Amino acid sequence: MSRVVYTNTPDTPEQEGLRAAHQVRLVSAPEEGSGIKQLPMGVYGFTYSPALDSAPLFASRSFRSYEVHKLASGEVTLIGFASAEAARQLTTAPQEATIQVQPHPEPEQNTLVEIPYSRIRNHRQYAAPNQHGFTVTVAPLLAHADA
Repeated sequence: MSRVVYTNTPDTPEQEGLRAAHQVRLVSAPEEGSGIKQLPMGVYGFTYSPALDSAPLFASRSFRSYEVHKLASGEVTLIGFASAEAARQLTTAPQEATIQVQPHPEPEQNTLVEIPYSRIRNHRQYAAPNQHGFTVTVAPLLAHADA
């Protein structure tokens, strides 16, 4: 029986820039595996459980794991990639938008998106290690600003 080996997808310059803008550091070894709620503010890591409040974060990116930031304000954001149209919907749609998010850039889904957990209304995936993307319904930006 052969063993499947996955290659890591390198970070994009946009991801690195967003980490700097968010002023987040990678979770430390003692913090790894802790749920987002238990982690200090100003950290980021990777998880197979995007959009879950208690998703564990890890320092190493595994195949198809999602990046999550816990900002200094306490806001938690999902970082991923979507189509250009989905990214536009996130910032301009006057109603809820349902989009598919990928953990890594793909040919038709290569626009970096940032989705605050507070905007997530519904999602259809709890653990995603073998799924091709995950679908999420997001509140309109204006409704989020009023909340």
